[in-house]
Amino acid sequence: MKDLVISAIANYLPEKIKIYIESLNNSGFNGDKVMICYNIPTETVDYLKSNGWECYGMELHGHPHMRRLIDMWYFLSNDSREWNHVITTDVRDIVWQVNPSDWLEKNLESEILVASECIKNEDEPWAKKNIHEGFGPLFWDSIKSNTVANVGVMAGKYQSMKDLLMVNWLISQAGDTTHFTDQSALNLLINNSLVSDKIKLNSDFALQVDSLKNPKRTEKTEVVIKDGMVMNGDTPYVLVHQYDRIPDLNKIITEQY
Repeated sequence: MKDLVISAIANYLPEKIKIYIESLNNSGFNGDKVMICYNIPTETVDYLKSNGWECYGMELHGHPHMRRLIDMWYFLSNDSREWNHVITTDVRDIVWQVNPSDWLEKNLESEILVASECIKNEDEPWAKKNIHEGFGPLFWDSIKSNTVANVGVMAGKYQSMKDLLMVNWLISQAGDTTHFTDQSALNLLINNSLVSDKIKLNSDFALQVDSLKNPKRTEKTEVVIKDGMVMNGDTPYVLVHQYDRIPDLNKIITEQY
Protein backbone atom coordinates (compact mmCIF):
# COMPACT_ATOMS: atom_id res chain seq x y z
CA MET A 1 0.00 0.00 0.00
CA LYS A 2 1.32 3.44 -0.92
CA ASP A 3 1.90 6.44 1.32
CA LEU A 4 0.33 9.84 0.64
CA VAL A 5 1.70 13.36 0.92
CA ILE A 6 -1.21 15.80 1.06
CA SER A 7 -0.84 19.56 1.39
CA ALA A 8 -2.70 22.77 0.58
CA ILE A 9 -1.81 26.07 -1.09
CA ALA A 10 -3.58 29.34 -1.89
CA ASN A 11 -2.75 31.90 -4.57
CA TYR A 12 0.78 30.60 -5.18
CA LEU A 13 2.75 30.78 -8.40
CA PRO A 14 5.15 27.90 -9.16
CA GLU A 15 8.21 29.70 -7.82
CA LYS A 16 6.68 29.73 -4.32
CA ILE A 17 6.44 25.92 -4.22
CA LYS A 18 9.42 24.92 -6.37
CA ILE A 19 11.69 23.87 -3.49
CA TYR A 20 8.93 21.83 -1.87
CA ILE A 21 7.95 20.05 -5.08
CA GLU A 22 11.41 19.38 -6.44
CA SER A 23 12.97 18.34 -3.14
CA LEU A 24 10.21 15.75 -2.64
CA ASN A 25 10.98 14.46 -6.13
CA ASN A 26 14.66 14.22 -5.22
CA SER A 27 13.93 12.39 -1.96
CA GLY A 28 12.85 9.24 -3.79
CA PHE A 29 9.27 9.35 -2.49
CA ASN A 30 7.12 7.18 -4.77
CA GLY A 31 3.73 7.44 -3.10
CA ASP A 32 0.73 9.53 -4.12
CA LYS A 33 0.79 13.33 -3.95
CA VAL A 34 -2.34 15.44 -3.52
CA MET A 35 -2.62 19.22 -3.33
CA ILE A 36 -5.73 21.01 -2.07
CA CYS A 37 -5.82 24.19 -4.15
CA TYR A 38 -7.41 27.53 -3.35
CA ASN A 39 -7.45 30.22 -6.03
CA ILE A 40 -4.28 29.10 -7.77
CA PRO A 41 -3.51 30.02 -11.39
CA THR A 42 -3.45 27.57 -14.28
CA GLU A 43 0.33 27.68 -14.51
CA THR A 44 0.60 26.38 -10.95
CA VAL A 45 -1.87 23.58 -11.66
CA ASP A 46 0.13 22.64 -14.76
CA TYR A 47 3.38 22.71 -12.79
CA LEU A 48 1.95 20.44 -10.10
CA LYS A 49 0.51 17.96 -12.59
CA SER A 50 3.79 17.83 -14.50
CA ASN A 51 5.43 16.75 -11.24
CA GLY A 52 2.94 13.98 -10.51
CA TRP A 53 0.55 15.82 -8.19
CA GLU A 54 -3.22 15.49 -8.19
CA CYS A 55 -4.85 18.91 -7.79
CA TYR A 56 -8.24 19.39 -6.15
CA GLY A 57 -9.78 22.84 -6.22
CA MET A 58 -11.74 23.80 -3.12
CA GLU A 59 -13.74 26.89 -2.23
CA LEU A 60 -11.91 28.88 0.41
CA HIS A 61 -13.85 29.91 3.51
CA GLY A 62 -11.68 31.74 6.03
CA HIS A 63 -7.94 31.26 6.22
CA PRO A 64 -6.33 28.41 4.23
CA HIS A 65 -4.19 27.32 7.20
CA MET A 66 -7.35 26.33 9.02
CA ARG A 67 -9.63 25.44 6.13
CA ARG A 68 -7.11 22.91 4.83
CA LEU A 69 -7.77 20.67 7.83
CA ILE A 70 -11.38 19.94 6.94
CA ASP A 71 -10.78 19.92 3.19
CA MET A 72 -8.01 17.34 3.53
CA TRP A 73 -10.31 15.29 5.76
CA TYR A 74 -13.05 15.61 3.14
CA PHE A 75 -10.73 14.38 0.40
CA LEU A 76 -9.56 11.40 2.47
CA SER A 77 -13.14 10.54 3.43
CA ASN A 78 -14.46 10.62 -0.13
CA ASP A 79 -11.65 9.07 -2.14
CA SER A 80 -11.98 5.34 -2.71
CA ARG A 81 -8.29 4.74 -2.06
CA GLU A 82 -6.62 4.09 1.26
CA TRP A 83 -2.99 4.66 2.15
CA ASN A 84 -0.44 3.23 4.54
CA HIS A 85 0.86 6.51 5.93
CA VAL A 86 -0.51 10.01 5.40
CA ILE A 87 1.90 12.94 5.64
CA THR A 88 0.69 16.52 5.68
CA THR A 89 2.87 19.59 5.87
CA ASP A 90 3.12 23.27 5.15
CA VAL A 91 4.51 23.99 1.68
CA ARG A 92 6.29 27.30 1.14
CA ASP A 93 9.00 26.93 3.77
CA ILE A 94 9.76 23.21 3.71
CA VAL A 95 12.57 21.32 2.00
CA TRP A 96 12.52 17.53 1.87
CA GLN A 97 15.84 15.75 2.34
CA VAL A 98 15.13 12.00 2.43
CA ASN A 99 12.24 9.70 1.61
CA PRO A 100 9.57 10.11 4.33
CA SER A 101 8.16 6.64 3.65
CA ASP A 102 11.45 4.95 4.50
CA TRP A 103 11.74 6.88 7.76
CA LEU A 104 8.16 6.21 8.86
CA GLU A 105 8.42 2.50 8.09
CA LYS A 106 11.43 2.21 10.37
CA ASN A 107 10.71 4.77 13.08
CA LEU A 108 6.99 5.48 13.58
CA GLU A 109 6.23 4.27 17.11
CA SER A 110 2.71 5.66 17.56
CA GLU A 111 -0.38 6.19 15.47
CA ILE A 112 0.69 9.77 14.66
CA LEU A 113 3.73 11.95 15.04
CA VAL A 114 3.65 15.73 15.21
CA ALA A 115 6.78 17.82 14.86
CA SER A 116 8.15 19.22 18.10
CA GLU A 117 9.42 22.79 18.28
CA CYS A 118 11.59 21.74 21.26
CA ILE A 119 10.44 24.63 23.42
CA LYS A 120 7.70 25.09 26.02
CA ASN A 121 4.60 27.12 25.24
CA GLU A 122 5.40 29.51 28.08
CA ASP A 123 8.88 30.16 26.64
CA GLU A 124 7.76 30.78 23.06
CA PRO A 125 6.15 34.24 22.62
CA TRP A 126 4.26 33.37 19.42
CA ALA A 127 2.80 30.21 20.96
CA LYS A 128 1.63 32.10 24.05
CA LYS A 129 0.07 34.82 21.90
CA ASN A 130 -1.53 32.26 19.56
CA ILE A 131 -3.16 30.27 22.33
CA HIS A 132 -4.49 33.37 24.09
CA GLU A 133 -5.83 34.90 20.87
CA GLY A 134 -7.64 31.70 19.96
CA PHE A 135 -8.90 30.46 23.30
CA GLY A 136 -8.21 33.14 25.89
CA PRO A 137 -6.59 32.38 29.26
CA LEU A 138 -8.94 29.52 30.20
CA PHE A 139 -6.63 26.63 29.24
CA TRP A 140 -3.28 28.37 29.62
CA ASP A 141 -2.24 26.93 32.97
CA SER A 142 -2.87 23.39 31.73
CA ILE A 143 -0.79 23.82 28.59
CA LYS A 144 1.92 26.39 29.30
CA SER A 145 4.58 23.89 30.44
CA ASN A 146 4.01 21.54 27.51
CA THR A 147 6.28 21.46 24.47
CA VAL A 148 4.97 23.26 21.39
CA ALA A 149 3.62 21.02 18.62
CA ASN A 150 3.82 22.38 15.08
CA VAL A 151 0.68 21.85 13.01
CA GLY A 152 2.73 22.27 9.83
CA VAL A 153 4.26 18.78 10.03
CA MET A 154 2.13 15.74 10.90
CA ALA A 155 2.37 12.13 9.76
CA GLY A 156 0.92 8.78 10.71
CA LYS A 157 -1.38 5.91 9.93
CA TYR A 158 -4.15 6.57 7.42
CA GLN A 159 -7.28 6.26 9.60
CA SER A 160 -5.74 8.02 12.56
CA MET A 161 -4.54 10.92 10.43
CA LYS A 162 -7.97 11.27 8.90
CA ASP A 163 -9.52 11.40 12.36
CA LEU A 164 -6.91 13.89 13.58
CA LEU A 165 -7.68 16.30 10.75
CA MET A 166 -11.39 16.22 11.57
CA VAL A 167 -10.98 16.66 15.33
CA ASN A 168 -8.28 19.33 14.91
CA TRP A 169 -10.69 21.25 12.67
CA LEU A 170 -13.61 20.92 15.07
CA ILE A 171 -11.58 22.17 18.04
CA SER A 172 -10.18 25.04 15.98
CA GLN A 173 -13.72 26.19 15.23
CA ALA A 174 -14.49 26.49 18.94
CA GLY A 175 -11.91 29.26 19.24
CA ASP A 176 -11.80 32.79 17.88
CA THR A 177 -11.35 32.05 14.19
CA THR A 178 -10.46 35.63 13.33
CA HIS A 179 -7.06 34.38 14.56
CA PHE A 180 -5.14 31.23 13.57
CA THR A 181 -6.58 28.47 15.75
CA ASP A 182 -5.21 25.45 13.88
CA GLN A 183 -2.01 25.18 15.93
CA SER A 184 -3.50 26.21 19.26
CA ALA A 185 -6.27 23.63 18.77
CA LEU A 186 -3.69 20.95 17.99
CA ASN A 187 -1.74 21.73 21.13
CA LEU A 188 -4.87 21.49 23.25
CA LEU A 189 -5.75 18.19 21.59
CA ILE A 190 -2.47 16.30 21.77
CA ASN A 191 -2.09 16.93 25.49
CA ASN A 192 -5.55 15.56 26.30
CA SER A 193 -5.34 12.20 28.06
CA LEU A 194 -7.97 10.73 25.74
CA VAL A 195 -5.55 10.81 22.80
CA SER A 196 -2.09 11.45 24.24
CA ASP A 197 -1.12 7.79 23.84
CA LYS A 198 -1.91 7.94 20.11
CA ILE A 199 -0.08 11.15 19.16
CA LYS A 200 3.58 11.69 19.97
CA LEU A 201 5.76 14.76 19.61
CA ASN A 202 8.85 14.02 17.57
CA SER A 203 12.03 16.02 16.97
CA ASP A 204 13.79 13.56 14.64
CA PHE A 205 11.50 13.60 11.59
CA ALA A 206 11.68 17.35 11.01
CA LEU A 207 13.82 20.23 12.20
CA GLN A 208 11.73 23.24 13.23
CA VAL A 209 14.04 26.16 12.60
CA ASP A 210 12.36 29.24 14.06
CA SER A 211 12.77 28.29 17.73
CA LEU A 212 16.53 27.86 17.18
CA LYS A 213 16.70 31.62 17.74
CA ASN A 214 15.34 31.19 21.28
CA PRO A 215 17.89 30.37 24.01
CA LYS A 216 15.20 28.47 25.93
CA ARG A 217 14.95 25.77 23.26
CA THR A 218 15.43 22.46 25.09
CA GLU A 219 17.18 20.25 22.50
CA LYS A 220 18.78 20.24 19.05
CA THR A 221 19.91 23.80 19.41
CA GLU A 222 22.28 23.99 16.45
CA VAL A 223 22.10 23.58 12.68
CA VAL A 224 24.68 21.10 11.43
CA ILE A 225 25.13 20.95 7.65
CA LYS A 226 27.03 18.25 5.79
CA ASP A 227 27.20 18.12 1.99
CA GLY A 228 24.25 20.50 1.76
CA MET A 229 22.05 18.41 4.09
CA VAL A 230 20.83 19.46 7.54
CA MET A 231 21.88 16.68 9.87
CA ASN A 232 20.27 15.04 12.89
CA GLY A 233 23.35 13.40 14.32
CA ASP A 234 24.70 11.04 11.67
CA THR A 235 21.61 11.12 9.45
CA PRO A 236 19.69 13.91 7.70
CA TYR A 237 16.32 15.08 8.92
CA VAL A 238 13.50 13.96 6.64
CA LEU A 239 12.59 17.61 6.16
CA VAL A 240 13.52 21.07 7.35
CA HIS A 241 10.69 23.46 8.20
CA GLN A 242 11.03 27.26 8.35
CA TYR A 243 14.47 27.16 6.73
CA ASP A 244 13.96 30.74 5.52
CA ARG A 245 14.08 32.06 9.12
CA ILE A 246 17.90 31.83 9.19
CA PRO A 247 19.52 33.72 6.29
CA ASP A 248 22.61 31.50 5.96
CA LEU A 249 20.51 28.33 5.95
CA ASN A 250 18.05 29.86 3.50
CA LYS A 251 20.93 30.67 1.16
CA ILE A 252 22.33 27.13 1.27
CA ILE A 253 18.95 25.57 0.49
CA THR A 254 17.73 28.01 -2.14
CA GLU A 255 21.00 27.79 -4.05
CA GLN A 256 20.38 24.07 -4.53
CA TYR A 257 17.16 24.81 -6.43
